[in-house]
Amino acid sequence: MSGNHNKNHFAAAYIRVSTENQTELSPSSQLKIIRKFADEKGYLIDEDFIFRDNGISGRYAEKRPEFNRMISLAKQKPPMFSAVLVWKFSRFARNQEESIFYKSLLRKNGIEVISVSEPVDDGPFGKLIERIIEWSDEYYSIRLSDEVMRGMKEKALRGGYQSAMPLGYRMNRETKIPEIYEPEAVIVRKIYDEYSGNGKSYLEIARELNTLGYKTRRGANYEERTVKYILQNPFYTGMVRWNRQNHAEHTIKDESEWIISRGQHEAIISREAFDLVQEQIVKRSRPYK
Repeated sequence: MSGNHNKNHFAAAYIRVSTENQTELSPSSQLKIIRKFADEKGYLIDEDFIFRDNGISGRYAEKRPEFNRMISLAKQKPPMFSAVLVWKFSRFARNQEESIFYKSLLRKNGIEVISVSEPVDDGPFGKLIERIIEWSDEYYSIRLSDEVMRGMKEKALRGGYQSAMPLGYRMNRETKIPEIYEPEAVIVRKIYDEYSGNGKSYLEIARELNTLGYKTRRGANYEERTVKYILQNPFYTGMVRWNRQNHAEHTIKDESEWIISRGQHEAIISREAFDLVQEQIVKRSRPYK
């Protein structure tokens, strides 16, 4: 750590930029404003106490590594700094419960969270204003998330595709419509033929593909789950499936929440062949009596 200043005059700078809001200041602009405020108020910001989370939502603290590192340093006794300076309270947290929890935790160790662009007075009225600002930030975050979700849903219902291309396809840069990529499409057809026509299992198909030297889109060997995913993906019949997975929790949503609509791309597998495979998957998954 540089300098021999009293540690009580040190402040931490917390900077966060999310991917969802294009009206935010850049990390360097946020830091510049924070430094100016610190100079005016007599705070010293050591390079060790500058924490940045880039392209990360503020809804949940557990997904912000630098925020967690700052909190862990702040909990040390005696405290390493006496304040956390942020450009806006929304940078600290967009979730009201977490904001109250972490501010209370910091306050117990003599550390205040200060918004350099939203000054509030000390005392009960100032705290009320601070809460109102945070409530409005959380409401905005939820509304923004809803708007993004609604836009993606409408695109899916129109047959647009907004995920990584499945094996067998690549995006046509001019038309913005997925097109069949034959060197990979032959693998997809083989998987369906081997499962439906030859009665092979996911594992047997994966082993055969690996023996033949085929690789996944990521250059990895085939596994049972890879084969199963390809066999159950309606994209190969010209359909678009969206909202199947809860990415935050790595779980599959209930089928009633999925959106499946007619896509704009050409099918590799016929609907009849796909439906036959789905029937076989159900039959084979039933336990033997």
